[in-house]
Amino acid sequence: SPINGVVTKQDASVGEAAPVNTPLVSVISASNFEIEAFIPEADISKVKAQDAARVTLDAYGRDIIFKAVVSVIDLGETVIEGVTTYKTTFQFVEDNERIKSGMTANIDVLTAERVNIIAVPQRAVISRDNQKFVRLLNNEGGFDEVIVETGLRGSDGNIEILDGLVGGEKVVTFIKTK
Repeated sequence: SPINGVVTKQDASVGEAAPVNTPLVSVISASNFEIEAFIPEADISKVKAQDAARVTLDAYGRDIIFKAVVSVIDLGETVIEGVTTYKTTFQFVEDNERIKSGMTANIDVLTAERVNIIAVPQRAVISRDNQKFVRLLNNEGGFDEVIVETGLRGSDGNIEILDGLVGGEKVVTFIKTK
């Protein structure tokens, strides 16, 4: 074999005649597994080499997380079902015997991270006249609009508030109309 690896399949025995151009032995690399994923054009601008990623494998559920990093992003696009994507290769950080070839993976790329922030549901932020507002519950049972500056949007439906709130306020996410 041209690579160091593990034989995963052998379809011939000693003394058998082998047809031309028929694979008889399959070998996978002995090194860390990689994942190839196609990231849409709308998201690729946020991803760069060496970004950390969290990977879950369908076989083990969402509670078991494997660490990976972005190792390569193809410069050329690949169009899949009319959508421009970029093939991105992820390398697992650690060897793990539970990882098998061909498993289905779910990948979250960590392009930015904030800790100890104020965040509100994205649906609570109102855009009007080139400004962003949130509605805060007041003591009279009504609400007051406060101008805010927003930051990162999370994949969990929340958005970071950089300025305008101090924390602990009661944010109104919807208003019941009559």
